[in-house]
Amino acid sequence: MTYIDLPIGLTPRRGAEFHLIRWTRGREEWTAETILAVYISSTLTEWIVDHHGRRIRLSRQEWLRYLP
Repeated sequence: MTYIDLPIGLTPRRGAEFHLIRWTRGREEWTAETILAVYISSTLTEWIVDHHGRRIRLSRQEWLRYLP
C-alpha cells in the first residue's frame, strides 16, 4: 500500500485534529455524523486517523473533511 505524504484536497498536517463528516439516508431524512480525529496519514481511498486512541481507516468516498 502506498501512503501519500503530499496534500490531497483538504488534507491536514500530520498530528493535527480535524473534523470528518458523512451523510446517511434514513427512511425519511438524511442524517449527518461527524467525528473529531487526529490525522495520521492517507491514501487515495482512505483517511488513516486516530479516533479516541484507536487507529482507524475511513473511506474517502464516505467521509469528507468538514470545516465547522
